[in-house]
Amino acid sequence: MIVRQIGPKPVAWGVFAWSIVIGACMFVIWTAPHAGISHSNANTAYWIAGVLTLLVGVWLGWRRRTGTSFVAPILAWIVMVPFAFASEFARVGFFLGLWRGLWLAIFGGFAASFVVGVLLVASALLGRIAAGVLGHDRQDPGVVIFPPGSG
Repeated sequence: MIVRQIGPKPVAWGVFAWSIVIGACMFVIWTAPHAGISHSNANTAYWIAGVLTLLVGVWLGWRRRTGTSFVAPILAWIVMVPFAFASEFARVGFFLGLWRGLWLAIFGGFAASFVVGVLLVASALLGRIAAGVLGHDRQDPGVVIFPPGSG
């Protein structure tokens, strides 16, 4: 008897693309009163980041990658760091932007990543529950057992 574990499909590129969009949304939010970005654009960026995070969380849960939703906020924070510095450079210039960007990257990025992480994990759990209720798990078992002599 041969037992082969079929793991879930990789989701790294989707999570990386999501983190770049989240970083761009945070840039718009952080530079809202400056650089010609209106408050309505910042509100739209909040909605885009929130809805996209919920959708990515459900997608991760559906694909049985709920554990990835615990690690993805760290990637989002890493991607947000250059956006935080760019935001402060646009607001106050290069030299003061280095100092203020460091604080924004550490504390603002951490706070944003925490909120994104809570949304991501909660929606991933909902996606995982939905996959179980709708029978997605019965269609794609995690373990395939081949009969004797087939392999």
